[in-house]
Amino acid sequence: MLAISKRTQLAAEVSKQAGVQILEIQKGDMGTRSKGANDVLTIADTTSEKTITDAISSAFPNDGIIAEEGSRKQSQTGYTWVIDPLDGTLNFSRKIPLYAVSVGYLKDGKPKGGAMFIPAVSELFVCERGNGAYLNGGKIKVSNNELADSLSTAEFNNRSVESRNWLNDIHKNLMENTMNVEKLFSTVISLCYVACGRTELHCELECFLWDIMPAGLLIEEAGGKFTQIDGSPVDYSQMQKQCVLGTNGIIHDSALDLIKPKQAPLRSAEQ
Repeated sequence: MLAISKRTQLAAEVSKQAGVQILEIQKGDMGTRSKGANDVLTIADTTSEKTITDAISSAFPNDGIIAEEGSRKQSQTGYTWVIDPLDGTLNFSRKIPLYAVSVGYLKDGKPKGGAMFIPAVSELFVCERGNGAYLNGGKIKVSNNELADSLSTAEFNNRSVESRNWLNDIHKNLMENTMNVEKLFSTVISLCYVACGRTELHCELECFLWDIMPAGLLIEEAGGKFTQIDGSPVDYSQMQKQCVLGTNGIIHDSALDLIKPKQAPLRSAEQ
């Protein structure tokens, strides 16, 4: 791996540290409780978030923080950290090994770098703007497969009634035009898999900022393409309700045609 900045190095170190904690917590009482409709929270979510935010605040006390479980701090430096302490909590609570820790940072509102760690298989993905994408220290790149040979993943916030019919249309289109469609129940892992060439396409409806940052940057640094579903750039100032597409780049335009809605199914975006 090429030399990376201190912030990217911290993202890699603390995501692994939090991942080790998560694995230990899973051996005992995870304290699983409902977080809302079709959503759960465990002790691991809050423990991981505290570990990460404490490390960031110690190393870069004036940086901003946006984390899924509520940690917030305004930036005084132009740098803002975006944290998903446990993506795929439902998988984690059922001991399905598809869950991840994601730690990235923005500079003046644009993705700069970060790391994603999948504890169950000890896979560390790292990226930095202009410096490439890596898995366990080795450089990665997207696949060269065309649409018919592509493996797709698609996810949506199943707490949103408005997007269900749309997802059904997307699933049908992808099944008819790609090799197959999977659902991993982890946005972070789904995007990482596109970046390292295991899949070619991931579509996500109504996602949150911490779901896609820095995984979207990972795809771009691996040679792929990551946009909103109308082809426009992702808005990293938007906290939620974005619909995004990550691909190997080769199939991006064709994929956009497959996932565009017949009519606008979503509410207006909220900050």
